[in-house]
Amino acid sequence: IGERLYSESFELLRELVNNAYDADATEVRVTITPEQVTVEDNGSGMDIEGLRQYFNIGSPEKRMRRTSPKFGRDRVGEFGIGKFASLSAARYFEVWTKRGLFQATVTFDKAAWEEAGESWSLPLRYETPEAQRSDGTRVILRQLTKSFDITEVEARLIETIPIRTPNFSVFLNGKPLAAPRA
Repeated sequence: IGERLYSESFELLRELVNNAYDADATEVRVTITPEQVTVEDNGSGMDIEGLRQYFNIGSPEKRMRRTSPKFGRDRVGEFGIGKFASLSAARYFEVWTKRGLFQATVTFDKAAWEEAGESWSLPLRYETPEAQRSDGTRVILRQLTKSFDITEVEARLIETIPIRTPNFSVFLNGKPLAAPRA
């Protein structure tokens, strides 16, 4: 579903940044290289139930809880399919997350998922929480099948994400994104 709905490569980045916004992140770092794309935030992170929700297509979580817990932000996400937009641009995506004493990584392999069909289960790897790391989530897209034009990504993200929100900064390859002055 996500592959068909998100035909342009910048759209999946918008979805990942919006997920960070919904998780009360104050900072999101998007790094694009020819080999991979990384979106990392310092939001609330996910526990095991949060990861299950994340990988649940059509999860009602954001419709049921319309505002974020820390900043009371009106949540942007709604249907729970945006993360699968990653499949439109990469063969693998990895989700690392930390929330309190929970830390884990899920590596989503598109070919393995398609092959497993109904028998697919969440490929979760529990990790020892790193005390020095703050809560948050990192998504890495590997084996890219689409290219990303940095100039276009920057322009489209500025147009489509809530960058004027207090306590929310987005960086693209180390450069802060800022809304044009009115």
